[in-house]
Amino acid sequence: MSASIITDREVWDAFIDESPSGLLFHRWDFLKITERHTGYRFLPYGIYKGEELLAVCPLFCRQTNGISIVLSPPPMQAVIPYQGVVMGREYAAAKQSKKESILQVIADGLGEAVGTLAPNYLSITFVPGFHDVRRFIWDGYQTRISYSYTIDLAPSLETLWGNLNAKLRTSLRRFEKEGYYLEEGSDLSLFYDTVRQRFGRPEMNIPMITLDYFEDVFRAYPEYVHVYHLYDRDGDLKGVGTTQEYKRYILWVGGPKIEGTSANEYLQWSLLRDAKLKGFPEFENTGANNPNLNMHKAKYNPDLSIFFEVSREDGVGRVAKWAYSNIINRPQIKKRMVPYVR
Repeated sequence: MSASIITDREVWDAFIDESPSGLLFHRWDFLKITERHTGYRFLPYGIYKGEELLAVCPLFCRQTNGISIVLSPPPMQAVIPYQGVVMGREYAAAKQSKKESILQVIADGLGEAVGTLAPNYLSITFVPGFHDVRRFIWDGYQTRISYSYTIDLAPSLETLWGNLNAKLRTSLRRFEKEGYYLEEGSDLSLFYDTVRQRFGRPEMNIPMITLDYFEDVFRAYPEYVHVYHLYDRDGDLKGVGTTQEYKRYILWVGGPKIEGTSANEYLQWSLLRDAKLKGFPEFENTGANNPNLNMHKAKYNPDLSIFFEVSREDGVGRVAKWAYSNIINRPQIKKRMVPYVR
């Protein structure tokens, strides 16, 4: 078989660290924490050609009321936007003919794994940059496109400032004059309480992941995951957000609007500037699929990047998907039925 379970944490993480497309969402401890909190079984598949490890793909499996579900990532709201296949470091530099032969092995290997698991519903969401999903389309998978915002940090800070929307620059100057400042925090309670209050409103359809999940992730990756608080001159909290700072700088969970202020503008600029000063090549602001947020995020002149989801279901899986989308996914029902949301 070209697909088999990897049992060695060091082998897995070394592959993720070396791969240009490997993210914190793919590292072993992050995946095991997600397994523990969601109840989905983590299956760390490696895809080989002979003895050579070409790619890895974390799959999460669950049996519910006789229905088999396989996902990558599991349903973690906006906490894990994508996951899927991580290609080896040689893939990006390969010629197109070589890339296509590698992708054929990957598709065949995943086909073997999926065939063994025999799910009623399967969904894999790939990272931005994994665009060649033709093999999956040819194999009958449905395909959906999603979006994220990224900013190339190669230009100077002055150039990045000049690229901002003019009205945004005016607003940022005002916050600067009013003495707003950013601090890295060590306590997640402020972040969690602020975000939970925002997501707890009736118009929001995003039940909040439990605090324990975030605490476990922060404990596992103190060098890569950070929480930042934005204060005004009087020391009042005006903004909060978390970042992932591993290979690329990702504005992760947070940024809820606090009543009476538009300080999120200054929070995001402060984090973008932090990413530039730390030497990261790219700043990603996830959530470009939300029409209520797009106009705000577009003020920073980001590039629009795309990522793909491929999915397949049988008759039983279609019924389960409909029930999840139309009934179980309602916030109050989900809070009673899913252990990792509040």
